[in-house]
Parts: sequence; C-alpha cells; structure tokens
Amino acid sequence: MGVVSKDQALFLAYEKEIDLVELNGKIDPPICKLMDYGKFLYEKSKQVQKQRSQQKAAEVKEIKLSINIGEHDLKVKENQAERFLNDGNKVKLFLVLRGREMMFRDKAFVIINKFKEDVNAEFEQSANSQGNRFMALLRKK
Repeated sequence: MGVVSKDQALFLAYEKEIDLVELNGKIDPPICKLMDYGKFLYEKSKQVQKQRSQQKAAEVKEIKLSINIGEHDLKVKENQAERFLNDGNKVKLFLVLRGREMMFRDKAFVIINKFKEDVNAEFEQSANSQGNRFMALLRKK
C-alpha cells in the first residue's frame, strides 16, 4: 500500500477486521503489515518447531572400562565408541579402580590413552581422577 499514516493504517485494519502488525519498528517509517496475528504466531511457532526437529543435539554416551579388561572386550568397546563418534555424539569414558587396583593408577591413564588412540579421537576433557574414578571425554577428530 505504500506509506500511509498510522490512523489510516489502523482504520484499514479495523475495516477488514484484521490486525496491524509491526514487522520492523527500528527504521523510519516503521514497516507494518495487515494480517491475522494469531495465524502469524501459529506459523512462526510451527517454523521454530520444524527447525528444532531438524537439529540434532550431540549426546554424551558413556562407556565403562576396567583395568583388567580383556583384549576382545576392549575391541568391542572401541567399535561401540567409534559408532557413537561417527553419529556425532561424544563419548565419556569411565574407569573405576577397586581395592588393590588403586596401586596401578598410572595403568588407568595408559588404558584411557590407548583407547583414545585406537578410536582415533581427541580429548575434549583430558583424563582426570576423582578418588578411585577416572574419567575422560572424547570427541571426533
């Protein structure tokens, strides 16, 4: 319709029984549109919902290791971690030492670093210990 006065725009909206919606008020003159505001909000919420459904948030998958883990069991866990990483997720490694295993704290770091190298990943959060629990967060290179 071009540039019209505020009163004329409000009169047109009242006459057509629709709403006068301000789209951009930061410029002079502000940009307004005659439309059904409820329908506009509904379409906007549907658009936001569609964008959210298309996004995939990276999940954190957990894998628990042991200091006495067998070679085959370690390979199974590595394959599982690779699948998680290829899906776009992050992998949280746990290694818990029990009883006399606490004497081999350095072996826990070796197992976590070997796991990282075999999976071909990098640390997002490097291996750290909290008492008898060791934890590391891996992400895809």
